[in-house]
Amino acid sequence: MKGFVRLLGIIAIGTVITIGVPGCNTLQSITLQPPARTVFGQGQELDTSGLAVTANYKKNSETVANTGPLQISGYDKNRPGKQTITVTMNARSGLVSSTASNTFTVTVVPVESVSVLQPPAATSFKQGDDHNWNGLSVGVKFEEDAVPGVTVKPGADALVISGYDKDRAGTQTITVDYYGKRAAFNVSVVALDSIAVTSLPRNTEYYTGEEIDLAGLVVTGTWSDGSSAQVNVTQNDLSGYDITRGGNQNVTVLYSGKTTLFAVTYVAFEALSVDRTPVKTKYELGEALDTMGIRVLGTWPGHSMSIVDPQRLRITGYDPLRAGEQRVTVTVGGKSDSFMVTVTNPFEGTWAGQWEAGSQIVDGRMRDMVTPVTLTIEGSAWLLRTTDKAGESVELRGVYTPDSGAHAKLHCNDSRGEGEVNRDSPAVMRLRNSLIGSEITLDKVRGKNEWRGP
Repeated sequence: MKGFVRLLGIIAIGTVITIGVPGCNTLQSITLQPPARTVFGQGQELDTSGLAVTANYKKNSETVANTGPLQISGYDKNRPGKQTITVTMNARSGLVSSTASNTFTVTVVPVESVSVLQPPAATSFKQGDDHNWNGLSVGVKFEEDAVPGVTVKPGADALVISGYDKDRAGTQTITVDYYGKRAAFNVSVVALDSIAVTSLPRNTEYYTGEEIDLAGLVVTGTWSDGSSAQVNVTQNDLSGYDITRGGNQNVTVLYSGKTTLFAVTYVAFEALSVDRTPVKTKYELGEALDTMGIRVLGTWPGHSMSIVDPQRLRITGYDPLRAGEQRVTVTVGGKSDSFMVTVTNPFEGTWAGQWEAGSQIVDGRMRDMVTPVTLTIEGSAWLLRTTDKAGESVELRGVYTPDSGAHAKLHCNDSRGEGEVNRDSPAVMRLRNSLIGSEITLDKVRGKNEWRGP
């Protein structure tokens, strides 16, 4: 009878509600044999080697591997004292799931003391150098002799190393801290006497608004022991210049308290003009802007008009997914000019095809019902005309969002038209939407139409 389900002798109307399945070998409980180790040092991971779990079912018992369907919870390696560890097992018998759990106890012993077993490989640094603790070994002793001591190294959880100041010369005491217990060792930092620019940046002339490019800049440090080496300089180490002001300027380099200078020139344009537009100004939806061939001229006080390096232009305003005329803006040195490009929509026009809307009896024989489809696209709107499986004429309207010149998603005013189009060539496109249900091929029959979209 419709609406009734019979399952294992239980009859339910509409929905089967399982309240128990007679005869299932369900899990009743689990029995534990604790692991070989139940005492751990603070910071050590739980070791379950030797843990044995017996699953007790309604009809039988079996041993479960530690890697089996077990969940182990309750252990905190950072908290000293006794801890209750819970072992949980999930089992399924037929349609019935059952869960059982049991516990065992472990003890986490606190750290008693730490010591520096081996100092780092490097204990002497140049002022300005970052620290390097490679080779450092820290010994850890626990409060109970039953727990063997361990060795930890930089990067270990809970090991904190502090006290190093790369900008302070002299002897420094470095502290290692592990769960509140401390030890120390000393390092020496050789004083930096001076720094000097030994190679200028490749570019020392900029347009206002541009940041300084460090490429090619070499700054060399000299230390009190007579040694010298290149030092690492970042943008944050530069000061004393103003990117909004034209003219010659000195840039200050600051490294570990020492300074040096180099000179740059900033060009402040009075005007900027696009003297020659790029070779390519017509695009198809989804194409990237191509600025090859562009020539931009700038004028600045006391100088004749000069050509701006195309690599230094900041170009904005182009949207590859918006059809129509677009104004592209060129900016450099705080001045701007623009040029126009046109983005055409390859989806626009009327596309035609057909689909099998169903079957019908003709002259006493079942035949496929093939019905025509036309899809018209203009601007951001589309209109689809066809016949549905009931033989009724259908018009669907909506908007579409292209993500390239070859693919766009269709959004309908109702759910029937949601779908997508894939353009294989200028004259062929594939359509898939929820009304038609299968992908069909459409051929372009004419270009842009005059019609009113949604």
